[in-house]
Amino acid sequence: MDILTDLIEKVDDDYLIGLSNKGTLKRAYKDLEQENPVLTRQGEEAQIALKEETCVLRVPLGESSCSCPSQSICRHIITAILWMKKEASSGTAGAGAVEASDGEVKGDAVEASSGETKGDAAEASSEAEKANVETTDSGAANPADRKKTELLELPKERMIRACGSRHLSVFLAHIRQGALPPIEESSIVTVKLPWENVVVKLLEPFAYSTCSCHSKELCTHKAQAVLAYQIEKGKLTPDELDVYKETENSWDENLVKKACGNVCEELCDQICTGLSRQSPEVSESMERLAVITHRAGLPALESGLREAAAYYQQYFSRSAAFTCETLFKKILILYRRAQDLTRVGNREEIRALAGTFRDTYEPVGRLHLMCMGGRSFKSKTGYEGEIYYFLETEKKKWYTWTDARPIFYEGTRRRPPAGSENAPAPWGLNCSREQMQKLEFDLQNAKAASGGRLSVSQETKGEITGAGSIESEEVSSMIVWDYETLLKSCFGHSEGELDTESETEEQAEGMNRTTGRRERLALVGAVRWDETSFDTVSQRFSWSMYDEKGRKLYISLKYTKEERLTINLLERLEQRLRKRKKGSIVFFGSLYMDEDSRLCLYPIEFFFREENPIENPSNKKEHTDANKTVSAEILRTMDQYVRESAKQLSDLFVSGLYSLQEETISQLSAVSEDGERLGLHRAGAEFACIAGLLKDKRHRMEFSPEPVIQALANLSAYLSACLEKLTYDAALLAMSDTEDINTIGK
Repeated sequence: MDILTDLIEKVDDDYLIGLSNKGTLKRAYKDLEQENPVLTRQGEEAQIALKEETCVLRVPLGESSCSCPSQSICRHIITAILWMKKEASSGTAGAGAVEASDGEVKGDAVEASSGETKGDAAEASSEAEKANVETTDSGAANPADRKKTELLELPKERMIRACGSRHLSVFLAHIRQGALPPIEESSIVTVKLPWENVVVKLLEPFAYSTCSCHSKELCTHKAQAVLAYQIEKGKLTPDELDVYKETENSWDENLVKKACGNVCEELCDQICTGLSRQSPEVSESMERLAVITHRAGLPALESGLREAAAYYQQYFSRSAAFTCETLFKKILILYRRAQDLTRVGNREEIRALAGTFRDTYEPVGRLHLMCMGGRSFKSKTGYEGEIYYFLETEKKKWYTWTDARPIFYEGTRRRPPAGSENAPAPWGLNCSREQMQKLEFDLQNAKAASGGRLSVSQETKGEITGAGSIESEEVSSMIVWDYETLLKSCFGHSEGELDTESETEEQAEGMNRTTGRRERLALVGAVRWDETSFDTVSQRFSWSMYDEKGRKLYISLKYTKEERLTINLLERLEQRLRKRKKGSIVFFGSLYMDEDSRLCLYPIEFFFREENPIENPSNKKEHTDANKTVSAEILRTMDQYVRESAKQLSDLFVSGLYSLQEETISQLSAVSEDGERLGLHRAGAEFACIAGLLKDKRHRMEFSPEPVIQALANLSAYLSACLEKLTYDAALLAMSDTEDINTIGK
């Protein structure tokens, strides 16, 4: 039996539907009843003449052709396949065929007669059955039991590229939740992707696989179907896919290194020239570099360069908001990142430094959320709206949903305000947004981006489960009654450890990009409080809270039109608390450090409790770290040194490396000695290294500034880490309220 006949015998209706569709197959069955085809063999091909058209069947069947105008597998080809399959099963497919030579038919087809011809056909059929049993896998009588060798051997790298970053992330999120798409296997493999709302039929050869999106090429749906099939068969694991997962960029290493080389060269030239000698066109140069890094797929560098360009514009416009220290620090961070990217060895290292252009919303399954409150905002980037905060009580994770509206249309409001009390809640919840803030509900098919930002999509549906309460065990266990523990969990480092890695705002967990504010959310309890006060000179509202150890937490708000209602509410709240003889209060809000290095809370919502947390385990814990707190005088000295060192670096940037005076080098040496005496040995060593390199410059015809700039970048990162640690220690000391440390951090 020839290969074509053997293949046709194995195909079934599922395979033919995969080649065409169910309607075409039904029509072919009807046409077959009216047809009396004539078969002509042409080598490995079979020419079948129907009443209307002539078809040529080839291996693979997807390469078959028809004389009709159709460009795909038409009903005539399916009819020819069905007829030839029927004839092959009866053993007469080859008996009546006439051989053709050089493309010409030598004679008309002769019908098979009884006697010797039928005997030959029966013998051929018997031999074909034996050959079929030998060539198929053991136990492959059921087409579903046959191994789809080609589908299993398709390279995963090709499928991952076809998926793209966003679709691969969604696919992996569903797989990790145990939601492997339904797979039905017969002569073809049918994969249903519920999250894409498509059905993929995988055939062998793979090139003839079909998708309900009607794409003729390798689409993301076919790629996901292949990956799902390989995972089901154990050929692939989700962890292997995670290793190959790429961002939206497919980086060209040579292009990346060339772009970063340009960045390093430009920044090096700016540092050597000095800020005082820069041309106003330098901001345009930074914008051009931003475009270059964008094309290279480096969003972290792109955003940093645009930010530096904005700082230069502030400098030349003599803006009061400009500080030389901030600009120089940004330039050194950019130089350090660009240098690291020029030394990368593979795409994994590029991915770690490149950043992402935008976050994608990935499925997170079912969430049980309790709404903790909401607030309005107005950002400097031209947006206003509302942010709502939710607590996932099972995993104890914070989520947010932001409804933002642009306000930069110069008086034209494109959307009506949605912050009214009667505005409908998202996700199909049958309540208003004000009512939502008092409820718990389940979210089905939820999607979230980094930082827990929830998406409002058609697939996500909410169902109210009851009223929310902080008295539940899951929520009450998250209330922090010890302010020292609160400070450590939000701002602390391991003892003796300084984080000198520069973290971008986009990488920071909890960053709300719409408002541009990094939020450290917490539930904080207070058992005692002072009276509120308002400074009429600085126009600032202040309120102090205490834990059971007497440590202090501050609520400090600058009076603005937006914060006026919040301040009035807090003043009324303090009056209500005066009348309560017992109990405590719990605030939900965002923690931050103010300009006086104090731990402060921006309040979003508050809750009353009837009893103090006497039996809270954290209150019984011994706090040995209090004895380790350094004195305010030491903190002032260290803080002064760090800030003077940063000022020394900015002076270096203003003058430029090519225009240094002898006095500047002497000052660097003096700062190095001061650092050694204070115990900041790394700062002392870096200053000494910079001073030594600059001294050697006077005795050389050629000077390479790269080692100096690298030392400056390392020193700047170290000083930033020191300042952060000093701010933490100052906040810890401020809690006790035993010493006046208001000069720290200024």
